[in-house]
Amino acid sequence: MPYVYLILAVVTCSSSSICGKLFHRQVGACRDSGIFYNFMLLVSVFIGWGVLFAVNPSFDASVLIYSALFAACYAACQFGTIQALKHGPATLTALFNSLSLILTAIWGLIFWDAALTVLVVLGLVLVVCSITLCVYTKSNEEKSISVKWLFYVTLAFLGNAGCSIVQRTQQMQYGGQHGNMLMLFAMGLCALLYLVIYLRSDKSDTKPMLKHSGWVPVCAGVCNLILNLMAILMASTDLSPSLIYPLIGVGGLSIVTVFSLLVFKEKMSPRQWLGVAIGAIAVVLLSL
Repeated sequence: MPYVYLILAVVTCSSSSICGKLFHRQVGACRDSGIFYNFMLLVSVFIGWGVLFAVNPSFDASVLIYSALFAACYAACQFGTIQALKHGPATLTALFNSLSLILTAIWGLIFWDAALTVLVVLGLVLVVCSITLCVYTKSNEEKSISVKWLFYVTLAFLGNAGCSIVQRTQQMQYGGQHGNMLMLFAMGLCALLYLVIYLRSDKSDTKPMLKHSGWVPVCAGVCNLILNLMAILMASTDLSPSLIYPLIGVGGLSIVTVFSLLVFKEKMSPRQWLGVAIGAIAVVLLSL
């Protein structure tokens, strides 16, 4: 059974990039599609965490500050991710989200007294190499990246790292307690924020998006919930974290890459593919 949890975690880890790219392919030039997507996704995730919280309720008012911080980081990550998927390759977007581990590792070295091992140093160096190869392209190369993609993926990169830092800090401070509460209130704040943004947006394309593609962000939200649930279940098994997290990171990236090549027909330069390969190794080293 633990390996079933692991397989489900690997599959659902890829859902954010795949669903986001698929949604943009379906809705085309619909107005404010990113706002609609994130609103639908966050409502789905909020409902899911509400169910988990009802099953295992706990409350501590002091956790609300962590929920607010997590909500801010998650909202930034989701906004950056869905926009980056609109303006650039799914594989590179998924890779940069995974490489946000570099900021978590640096934070751990400074504030969590994490050990500076040879593997960590090598992982940090490889992250820098991977980002450089993926971002820097020669002027005569066909598949260069856009400034818009770089801005949005940086926002997603920072937001994802912030989510990891806030969540881990909260769990360390409270002895692993109130995790469901943290996520429920964080997702509630995010959903409320996007409700306000959605109500102020151009809603003229909502009906066709809801009719033809409304299931996509809902599917992404359900997969997000399953991923977190699998992580919780695997924590109570005898699977080693040094096996779980590298496999989830690299496995999810591999699935996105397959979809990028075979379904979305995206192309990248050889330099960028080398960056993806080096980045996958970096993810493994930083997850050990």
